[in-house]
Amino acid sequence: MSDINYNKDICRNVMVDIRYVLFIIDKFAGAKNIIDELKLVSKKKPK
Repeated sequence: MSDINYNKDICRNVMVDIRYVLFIIDKFAGAKNIIDELKLVSKKKPK
């Protein structure tokens, strides 16, 4: 919507860290099946 008609009174952004969202889904929502279906990748640690 805001790409077409921007209104600063109603347009809001919510930013979250996806790691926290996944944690909440897994631990508190009890939806481990969703986590299991995702292909999660992480940055390789330098040697």
